Amino acid sequence: MQLSQRCRSILNGSDTRLSARLVRLLLAMPAWCLYGPAVTLRNRLYDWHLLRSSALPVPVICVGNITVGGTGKTPLVIWLCRRLRRNGRRVVVLARAYKADTTGHNDETRLLCRELPDVPVVIDPDRLRGGRRAIDQYHPDVIVMDDGFQHRRLNRDLDIIAVDCTCPFGYDHLLPRGLLREAPGQLSRAHAVILTRSDQVEPDELARITRRIEHLLRTGLDTEPSPPTKPSPSKPLALSCHRPVALLGPDDSEFAPTALDGQRVYAFCGIANPSAFGTTLKQLGAEVINVHALADHIAYNSNLLRRLVRTAETCQADRLVTTEKDWVKIKDLPTTRQIANLYRLKIEAVITAGEQPLGELLDNLPGTTTAE
Repeated sequence: MQLSQRCRSILNGSDTRLSARLVRLLLAMPAWCLYGPAVTLRNRLYDWHLLRSSALPVPVICVGNITVGGTGKTPLVIWLCRRLRRNGRRVVVLARAYKADTTGHNDETRLLCRELPDVPVVIDPDRLRGGRRAIDQYHPDVIVMDDGFQHRRLNRDLDIIAVDCTCPFGYDHLLPRGLLREAPGQLSRAHAVILTRSDQVEPDELARITRRIEHLLRTGLDTEPSPPTKPSPSKPLALSCHRPVALLGPDDSEFAPTALDGQRVYAFCGIANPSAFGTTLKQLGAEVINVHALADHIAYNSNLLRRLVRTAETCQADRLVTTEKDWVKIKDLPTTRQIANLYRLKIEAVITAGEQPLGELLDNLPGTTTAE
């Protein structure tokens, strides 16, 4: 889900005009009267075991979130699968592939297939059915479910939640008034939380987010954080960032990300959080002329690429830069290889703090083997 700056200013309250206030009020009504009660009731039914989760015969790890939009789950899924593979696990990724094309894939699943050639990706919006099919076809000893925290019909052994530090709590309102899929208190169901893009906020803001999440994990109450009155089981809270590792050209030539330092860059992407991509480019020293935000999961064609090239030329850009998620959709277009100054930025999730307790959770899964 991608939002324009205008929409974000309405949802986050920075637009104080009367018209924006009226829009917020109108959006709040279905959140309060329809979506919120429905989500709460559904969670209560699962909590009271009136709706039941079904388990698979192998451990299931879910990488999810509580907000819509790009929280950085895909790089975390790649990091998690690589770690499990290093420990000798047979892994299958279970994905929904939201807005899939006629091939059944979307940009996330294509990227997963590209980055994890030894890990099958099974696509099914019914995760229980997909999990059973994955076991029948590939005989994994662990399944990683991408974006399934709200899919409570399938039981999980671990719920790892990605929280984007640049918009951690979805403007503190449920859909459609804000970006929350469910109340922040539902984080208490998680076994671990990873704060993504932790390098893109100030230390004071990161500390505030950390205190609130620790309180939610401990109590499930979205109240003012306070020190615990009695010891409680700790849940890992890790920090991560999306670290650029390479700049790749249309012929797959590879350069250090620092090659963007001092370059005039026209960026384009069809992802949920384009501003974060722009921030990453600026951190590399690029002079970002514009981040052309296209629709999330957009279907590219040659005409669109030509228009982007013409616009970049008009702006006198040195390089046209996109994300790997976008690259997997444009790499086979006939126009792509003809654009000499087209590059994509390769990033990887890096756990910068809290990796040890997170790793212990993974290592204690049933059937874990440790690589020599």
